[in-house]
Amino acid sequence: MDAVNAKRQLTIKTGVVKRLTKEEKTYVKEADEQRQRIDKYIDDGKDEWHINKQKEVLQDCLRMIPDSQQRLAAAVEDLVSLLQSLADDADISSSEAATAAREAIDAAARAKETS
Repeated sequence: MDAVNAKRQLTIKTGVVKRLTKEEKTYVKEADEQRQRIDKYIDDGKDEWHINKQKEVLQDCLRMIPDSQQRLAAAVEDLVSLLQSLADDADISSSEAATAAREAIDAAARAKETS
C-alpha cells in the first residue's frame, strides 16, 4: 500500500470510528433521557397509553445500543489492524492521520468504559 493510499485509508477508518463513537454515545444519552421522560410521565400521572408508548421508544433505543457497540468494536479492530500493518513505515506512523487514528481509538475506549 503506498503512503497516500495508506493515509487515506487511515483517515476514512478514523472517521468511521469517530462517527460510531458519537452514535453510540447518542443512543446511550437518548435512552437515559427517555427513562427520565417516562419517570416524569409517571410522576405527572399521564395516561397509561402515553407511558407505554414512551416505554416502546425506550426499548427501541436500548435495542440499538448493542448493535452500535458491535459496529464500533469492529471498526476499532479494523483501524487497529491497519495501524499495526503500517507500524513499520515511520512516515505514516508519525503522521497526523496516524495520530488522529490513535486518538479516535482512545476516545472509543473511553466511551466504552462509560457506557
